[in-house]
Amino acid sequence: MLRTRTAPKPPKAPGRTPSSATDRRTATQELRALAHPLRLRLLEHFAHGPRTTMQVAADMGEPPTRLYHHVNALERAGILRLKSTRQVRGTTEKYFELTKRRLGIARERDLKPSARGSVRGLAAVVFDEARAELLAALANPGKLTKDTAPIAVRMLLSVPPSHQQRVRRRIVATIKAIQRDLKGCDDTKADRWALTLGFSPTTAPKRSR
Repeated sequence: MLRTRTAPKPPKAPGRTPSSATDRRTATQELRALAHPLRLRLLEHFAHGPRTTMQVAADMGEPPTRLYHHVNALERAGILRLKSTRQVRGTTEKYFELTKRRLGIARERDLKPSARGSVRGLAAVVFDEARAELLAALANPGKLTKDTAPIAVRMLLSVPPSHQQRVRRRIVATIKAIQRDLKGCDDTKADRWALTLGFSPTTAPKRSR
C-alpha cells in the first residue's frame, strides 16, 4: 500500500524556507520515480527487508535486466538505499532497502507545480493495480468464501465543507487502527491483501430534493 507522509513543519520565517524547498524537491522526486507500475511493485517486495535485485526479480518472475534501471531510479530518488554488499563467487551482491515506510505528500504546498502531472500518473498507477488485483481475485469465484472474497465499495457521500476534515481524519484513523491490529503478525505465513482507497470530490450530480 502507498501511504502519505507528514512533512515536518517549516520554521516560522517570511518567504520560502530551506526546509520547505527541500520538502517540495523531495516530494517531486518521489512522485516522478513512483509513477510507473513496475516500480510500485518493486517497493512492495523491498518492503519485506533488504533484498537484491536478483531476489526480487525471481519473486516477481521478471528478468533482472528489466529491473536494474528501475531500482537505480528509485535509489536516485532516495526511496531505496544500499544497505550492504556481499561478495559471492567473484560478483558483488547489493542489498537494497526502503528509506522510509511512508511516501508522497501530505500538503499541497510541498508539491511543485511541475509535479502535478506525476501525481495524476501515480494515481492512475495505483488504481490500475487495484483494478487488476480485484479482477484476478474474482477470476475463480468458485474458490471464494465469505472470508476470502474481495470487497469493492463505491459510495457517494454528501459532505459539507464543515465535515470534510473530520471525515478525512476518521478514514486515516481507521487505517491506522487496522495497522495496529495486524502489528506483529507473521508475514511469512500471512496472506497478502491489498487495500486501495480514494476519497475525492466528484462530478456526479448532487442529490435532488
